[in-house]
Amino acid sequence: MAAYNPGMTIATLLFATFLVASPQAAVPPAAALPDGTSEAAVTVLLEDLRKAELFLAADEMAPVVAQSLTVVEAGGRLAGSFAYLEPMRRMRARKGQVNELRFEDVIVRVYGASAVATYRFTKKWVDGGARKQAAGWSSDVFERRDDGAWLLVHRHRGD
Repeated sequence: MAAYNPGMTIATLLFATFLVASPQAAVPPAAALPDGTSEAAVTVLLEDLRKAELFLAADEMAPVVAQSLTVVEAGGRLAGSFAYLEPMRRMRARKGQVNELRFEDVIVRVYGASAVATYRFTKKWVDGGARKQAAGWSSDVFERRDDGAWLLVHRHRGD
């Protein structure tokens, strides 16, 4: 453990004050850019998530799904990426299949380091020989990481 050095503490504070007071070039955050690059990036990610869910490719989804993900769907709540992705892995292992997964009327809005995508979804699948289907509205919330990548942090699906 380093010994306390009051001279070093004062020097550190002076340097920090200098950095804060120095004029810095104004660089707009990506969300403020007029070309919609952030909206486009989230739209591409949403399509990648749709395709991964269609093919039950949970391992492909994992890098862009927050470990703290929450999902509210069909009257239930899932907490954590494992609780969301593991049922997909198990369905794939059982030879289940998603026959159709459509996202329509997609609207993406970016608010700084957060984004919200709303859309209508239609999903038809077979699991354990039983045919199932669901349709309704979905709202997905994304957060931008420090490296600029977007993560899915919340999904809410309902009628």
